Amino acid sequence: MLRGLLVTHGDLGASLLATACGIVGAAPGVEAISNHGQSREGLTQLVDAALTAWGEEPGIVLTDIHGGSCAQAALSGAIGRRGTPVVTGVNLPMLVKVARHKPGVDIHELAETARDYGRRNISVASELLAEKKRDA
Repeated sequence: MLRGLLVTHGDLGASLLATACGIVGAAPGVEAISNHGQSREGLTQLVDAALTAWGEEPGIVLTDIHGGSCAQAALSGAIGRRGTPVVTGVNLPMLVKVARHKPGVDIHELAETARDYGRRNISVASELLAEKKRDA
């Protein structure tokens, strides 16, 4: 089973996870941790505990802001678990893609796919619509 950990500010991770599950169904093995009320050390300890609970199962960590406290805690925890990718800039399309992964997929390939899919789903939709109307 693939494990996933969302490490985000406030309730973002829990909300993204609930919404993704509403779209694709249950995502066993995926959980969210918030930095709310946590010191940097406390957040790092929560991340370490969650990653340790995975045992030898492969997993991916998704955080919100590159360089933020959540990403730093995730990276600190992942350093001790060689091979655990940390992807920053989590968004709903990215999480849906991870939740729909195919069993046996390489975890690093999944991290790259999540990153690319998250990027592809970012656009200025009003500009695309205006361009489409001009071309019509």
